[in-house]
Amino acid sequence: MRILYQLTSPMDKTIGPQEVERRRAVLQSYAAQETTIAVEPTARGPAAIESAYDAAIVVPELLRLAPDAEARGFDAVIIGCFSDPGIEALRETRKIAIVGPGAASFHLAAQLGTRLTLLTPAGRGLGRVAARLRSLALDPLLASVRGIGLSVMDLAQQKPGALDKAAAAARAAVAEDRADVLVLGCMSMAFLPGICEDLSERVGVPVVNPVLAALKTAETLVGMKLAQSKAAYPQPKEQVVI
Repeated sequence: MRILYQLTSPMDKTIGPQEVERRRAVLQSYAAQETTIAVEPTARGPAAIESAYDAAIVVPELLRLAPDAEARGFDAVIIGCFSDPGIEALRETRKIAIVGPGAASFHLAAQLGTRLTLLTPAGRGLGRVAARLRSLALDPLLASVRGIGLSVMDLAQQKPGALDKAAAAARAAVAEDRADVLVLGCMSMAFLPGICEDLSERVGVPVVNPVLAALKTAETLVGMKLAQSKAAYPQPKEQVVI
């Protein structure tokens, strides 16, 4: 089983190849014995996905890279951004499983509790999160969106104090919003060492890590020989681009 974790930024240039390798090692450590993980940056794109605009402008690059991933024999591709940019277009154009960490995390969280809080870097976008959960038929479960007061780049660079800031937001979500499950809404947050275990111990509720939710979803799909339905995501007709 070969799974590609496709980064959505040129991380080898913005942070360094050591961070790309660290993330690969983290994924590999949680992967099943028969799974091989590759983590690859984009050649171009925003340094980090901080907005809907950033998520949109990286989609053409993801669409450019995806055919090569399939041709190289990967069994599944994980989009390395919680916003799942381009997921529908990628599912239309590819036969191998395309996994979005955001959708994978929300569906997993829905099996663990009844009120979900999304922890994000800035805490913006409640309306967008609610709309997204409506598209997944999970909107009644949304308790809140809580920001931890750091940028995605701060988290990618493992800025000191990130865990304490995340814990403060998590406590408020449980105490004030009555959340009974937390979801980390940023992949760079989710790659902080031990964050889910630490937060869960501090606040007493499950914390879903989108990195692992996406990995295990991908492994399950490949293991069951499943991928997105082409009845739901038919191959688009080729058109002349003017």
